Amino acid sequence: AKQWYQRRVRVSDSASPNKVTAHKPTVEFDSSAAERDSGNDAGYWNALASVLPHSHELKWDALLEGMQKYHGVLAQRAKLIEETDKLQNQNSELRMLLQQYIGSRGNQDLQIPPTHTIPSEVLRDYAIDS
Repeated sequence: AKQWYQRRVRVSDSASPNKVTAHKPTVEFDSSAAERDSGNDAGYWNALASVLPHSHELKWDALLEGMQKYHGVLAQRAKLIEETDKLQNQNSELRMLLQQYIGSRGNQDLQIPPTHTIPSEVLRDYAIDS
């Protein structure tokens, strides 16, 4: 069996009450303390298992289930936000390509340029110069 020591801290009385000095306390261990009785360990752990009443346990279980569902919703939302960001980037790239295509000099040589087939509202909404 292990010895359980009691810790005693003794502060030196030599420090002047008007003088502020940093000092370290002296620490002594009392080896005469009684040995620890481990006979009540099982009872302690059994009592600890029933600290919360069953009604509180049900509330905590419901809270845990709700938090797990909420975590699932947040994880799904994070995926949707990531997908939305990717689609916005792709949309920006496609707009730039469309502007390059519509504004290229080769289109002016065509009998019917693309700017004549695209409604003016679309060109205006996407800020494409006709």
